[in-house]
Amino acid sequence: MNATDWSACDWGRSFAAIDFETATSERSSACAVGVVVFEQGSPISRRRLLICPPGNRYDAFNTALHGIGPSDTRDSPGFPEVWEQVAGMLDGQLVVAHNTAFDMSVLRRSAEHYGYEPAPFPFACTYRLARSAMPEAPSWGLKALAGEFGIPLSHHDPVSDAQAAGHLWLALPERFSTTHPELLALHGYRLGRCDLSAYRPYSNAQPSSSVSSSSFSAKDFAPRAEPDADGLLFAKKIAFTGTLECMPRREAFQAAVDAGAAPTESVSKRTDYLVVGTIDLRRVGETGLSSKHRRALGFVAEGGKIQIIDEDQFVCLLAGTVTRD
Repeated sequence: MNATDWSACDWGRSFAAIDFETATSERSSACAVGVVVFEQGSPISRRRLLICPPGNRYDAFNTALHGIGPSDTRDSPGFPEVWEQVAGMLDGQLVVAHNTAFDMSVLRRSAEHYGYEPAPFPFACTYRLARSAMPEAPSWGLKALAGEFGIPLSHHDPVSDAQAAGHLWLALPERFSTTHPELLALHGYRLGRCDLSAYRPYSNAQPSSSVSSSSFSAKDFAPRAEPDADGLLFAKKIAFTGTLECMPRREAFQAAVDAGAAPTESVSKRTDYLVVGTIDLRRVGETGLSSKHRRALGFVAEGGKIQIIDEDQFVCLLAGTVTRD
C-alpha cells in the first residue's frame, strides 16, 4: 500500500481512527484504546476498550493524565484479546492516528510483549501531515489543532482523541482545497504499514537516497515560528546517527530547530540526545554501532547525561510529550 493506492475505495473518507493510552512510560503498557470507524466522512461506530496492562501496574503521572487506574482494568482482558475486537472493526481499512510514532509503537511493543502478531494494515499520521502542510502553526499537538479546526475534543479520552484525529484527517485536504492523494504527494508521504515482520513507518524520507549530514549544519536552519520555551526539546542539543526511516535528515534538523533545539553534527559531553536511526552494517562492522553511538555510550558510562533514543521517541518529543500528545 502506498500513497497512490486509492482506487479500491475512498481511503480519504472511509477509514478507522485509533488512539492508545498507556499505564506507564513503557510502550508495552497499553491500558485503553479508542476506535472510531468513519464511512464517507462520518463516524458510524465507536468503541472504548480497557486493557489490563502487564501486572496491572500504573504510574501516577499516567493515571492523572487519563484518569484510568488499576481498579478500572483489574478485570479487563489483556492486549491480544482486546486487539482481536479492534481488528474486527478495522476490516482492512486505512488506520489514522495523531502521532503514529506513539500509537504504532504501543501496538507493536504490546504485541511483542505477549508474542502476539496482529494482522498488518496501512496507516497515516495526522501529526506528521499537519506539520508538513502547516509549517507556520505554533503547535501541531492534537489539542491545538482541534482548536484550530473547531473539532470537539475531550483530550486523553481515547475515543475523543481518535475521533478528533479522524476529523483532522478529513479537514486537512479541505483546508488546502485538495485531495488526500494530492496532499500526500505534495509533501512526499507514503502510507505506513504496521506489520511486526516488515514494519514501514508513515514517511516522506527517500528510501533510495541518503543525504549526508555533512552537506548541511545547524547554521543553515532557522525556526519557522517562535519555539515553545516549555517544549521538551527547547534549548537541548541533539545529534543524529544512521538513516531515519520516518523523515529525511534535513527535515529532522529543521524540526529540531523549530522546537528550539540545537542540532549538532557531532556528539559531545554537552549533547542531550542522540537519535539513532538505521545503521549500515557495511560501514560500522559487526558491532552495529556508529562512531557517534560508541562515543555517546562512552559518555554514559562516565556518568554523562546524554539520552540515546530511537526515531519514534524523537517524534514523540517533537509532538510535546514522552508518553502521549
